[in-house]
Amino acid sequence: IRLKKEIKIASKNLEFEKAAKIRDQIWGLENIFQHNLSITPSRQYAAAAQWGKIQKNIKNILATKKNISRVEGYDISNISGTEATGSMVVFIDGSAAKNEYRKFKIKTVHQISDVDMLKEVITRRCRHKEWPIPNLILIDGGRPQLNAALAAFAEKRGLNAEKRRKIPRKSASGQRKSAASIAIMALAKKEEELYLENKREPIKLSGLPQETAFFFQRVRDESHRFAKRYHHKLRELKFQI
Repeated sequence: IRLKKEIKIASKNLEFEKAAKIRDQIWGLENIFQHNLSITPSRQYAAAAQWGKIQKNIKNILATKKNISRVEGYDISNISGTEATGSMVVFIDGSAAKNEYRKFKIKTVHQISDVDMLKEVITRRCRHKEWPIPNLILIDGGRPQLNAALAAFAEKRGLNAEKRRKIPRKSASGQRKSAASIAIMALAKKEEELYLENKREPIKLSGLPQETAFFFQRVRDESHRFAKRYHHKLRELKFQI
């Protein structure tokens, strides 16, 4: 109970990195009591054994047999559209690869529109062919943010975004295939719901295995922290004399 109160206070104070560490502690303690297993330190929470479970669950959600290794998380940070920034964080086999994080200063969007800013970030990311291709992209947001990311990738391929979402062809097993090889999801904070490209209704994190739900939250929170950190840095530079 004490830790849960601390995580609420940290989140309210925008101390997202601290909140993530406390959530690590809660997750570890719950696993000790539920499974009587030794838990690795919070920074190593997604060790090989745990990542195997998480990857399997993600593949089931996506109805795919393809391995999930590189996951990229994206978020936008701004105040009334000023000093707007975007972030790209990278997790490989469940662990943060901070040397591959990237930050973006929004250049083309001058109105208050997180959706348009996100589309700019994804579009710019697509231009970097030298960067490794992700297996999964997780957007901080809901259906509008998901559609913006889908539109950016569709434009890159010269496709119509609606055509991508309709998914006209099926596999031999009867499951619908995506028009792109990169899976894209969005995770909304308020209800903690996961939006998928090919599903009309979102998936509640509370209904997922704990380690998988925690991983999605970790990626989302890290992208939020990184975007906000860059945003604060730009604001500080702006007001320096």
